[in-house]
Amino acid sequence: MRTSAPRLLPIFRSDGQGRLLARVYLQSDRPATVADIARELELDDGGLTREADRLEEAGLLRSERVGRSRTLRPNEESPYFRDLYNLLLKAFGPAVFVSPALAGIEGIELAYIFGSWAARYSGEPGAAPGDVDVVVVGSPDRTVVYRAAMALTDVLHREVNPTIVSPERWEEGEDGFIRDVKSSPLVALDLTVNE
Repeated sequence: MRTSAPRLLPIFRSDGQGRLLARVYLQSDRPATVADIARELELDDGGLTREADRLEEAGLLRSERVGRSRTLRPNEESPYFRDLYNLLLKAFGPAVFVSPALAGIEGIELAYIFGSWAARYSGEPGAAPGDVDVVVVGSPDRTVVYRAAMALTDVLHREVNPTIVSPERWEEGEDGFIRDVKSSPLVALDLTVNE
């Protein structure tokens, strides 16, 4: 599993190690075997197994054997669990993928992740988030936005649900949905990443 350190967060031994940890920590509701994770991440099975061994020895992962298969999960009892989860969320979480996907779409003025993912980004504890809720402010072509959301769903293995609102509706903030969204944690998406 010889890959260089991830550019966004180069504290990991390799990009593969960071992606392995992100897969196990950020998708703990989707347990998978080492072989399945290797295929999903397109990494060498033997290298991934060695990396999983090191991470388990360090107390960051736990594994369970079912027959010849080995399923990985985060070690939530590790003193590093919460901090590592937060680092992985910021470096490998949905915002890293959603921002560039929306950045090139004409007519989007602002975009935010809201709901359970935004709550985790802001440090609120809770269960592993499910789908990714995104509010898009502007007047983009809806078909283009929904097509981008479908592609993101395939990449993130989580449904991406965009809600498009007009700039006027967002600014006025008088309806219940907008009030609820604005009063909860929001993760502003960088729409300049493709410029």
